[in-house]
Amino acid sequence: MEGKENTLEEILSGKFGCGCAKRGAPVYLRRGDVYGETERLSSLARGGRAALFASRGFLDKEGLRLEAAFAAGGAKAEQVAVRRRFDNAPENIGALFSFAEGARLIVVCESECYDVAAYFAALKKLPLLYIAFSPEADGVLAPAASVKIKGRPERIAAENPRYVIVDETLLRRADGGGAAAAFASLSAGLVSLIDYRVRGALTGEFCRESYNLVRGAIADALGAADKADMPVKLLESRLVVAAAENHTCGAVSGGGESAVAEMLESCGRIRLSAAERKFAAALMLLDLYAAYFSAPHGGLLSVPDYAARAKDLAAYTGYAEGEVLESILASAALADEEKLAPAKARLTEEIETLRGWSDRIAAVYRKLGGRDVFGNYTFAELKKAVSRAADLPSSFSVLTLMRESGALDMLANAP
Repeated sequence: MEGKENTLEEILSGKFGCGCAKRGAPVYLRRGDVYGETERLSSLARGGRAALFASRGFLDKEGLRLEAAFAAGGAKAEQVAVRRRFDNAPENIGALFSFAEGARLIVVCESECYDVAAYFAALKKLPLLYIAFSPEADGVLAPAASVKIKGRPERIAAENPRYVIVDETLLRRADGGGAAAAFASLSAGLVSLIDYRVRGALTGEFCRESYNLVRGAIADALGAADKADMPVKLLESRLVVAAAENHTCGAVSGGGESAVAEMLESCGRIRLSAAERKFAAALMLLDLYAAYFSAPHGGLLSVPDYAARAKDLAAYTGYAEGEVLESILASAALADEEKLAPAKARLTEEIETLRGWSDRIAAVYRKLGGRDVFGNYTFAELKKAVSRAADLPSSFSVLTLMRESGALDMLANAP
């Protein structure tokens, strides 16, 4: 199925030609003037409070206008300042849990603050409104929200209704800073597509329509790079991907690039955003995946010390050691290369096709003003990140196959 056969509204609500039963949480799209639509959607919190989660810089710029829009609709907006990257900082934890009473709606306007808003909304089963002030939408509408609290990653299923406001006029005149990050986040999904296809071949759980939606959205973003309405197209493409993620309960996303990006968070000469880290990881993994599938590796000897790996990752990330070990053993049981063999030729062909997009993707990213993410990490940092990423909980990918075959150990020992 081609994505253009359905409107974005239909895709977001799961109304596309798919044989799967829709499983994602409800998503509603509103188009129009951002302040007018905010006023109308304030009905979700009428007579109560709306929590506006954003960075201090954003609130200084737009907070009062948004407060006025909510007030005109009969709701009180209360600003909740958080850091752009939610972590276990005391002020962030305080902001998250001090707003527990009387909230009827959670509002977020920045992609990098989405996780904390989504976590709180899911925890309290409140509707969540994302107001797109830029084309950035990394992680938006994800079926699960995750934050670090006191150093430990916490996840919660997001089954609450989500709303998105798209103001095309606002997006067209927005500064170009968000375009590179939006494109990076979107195109990094090529690796997730490969991993989703591999998991589908092993488990039988595969939605071809969702796969095609994501693949088409990335291609559309590439084609819109030189157009005047590029910021709008970037956001719409990212929302299409988000709909596929929501529909498949996240299975079509969260591939090896996300796991490697998580391991790279504290590495590098400069601290990159999550979208930039995923982008750098994706272009590297496309080559690594291609090399793995094209080279013989059946004769490698591998005796993984799972307990030692679980202990190392738990100490590095804050995950519970038992949780890591349980996940490693589950993914190891799934990594059956003989079962994958019938699909190997088609997989190899698709990987080479997607890998062929790499040069153009990198060129578009640079044209949009993206930072030099490729030289930010040493080879040693990349090797360690890839090795640890294979063991992250619930992150089965081609890296898992590489770990089980011994290919990952060969990479780790490379000079």
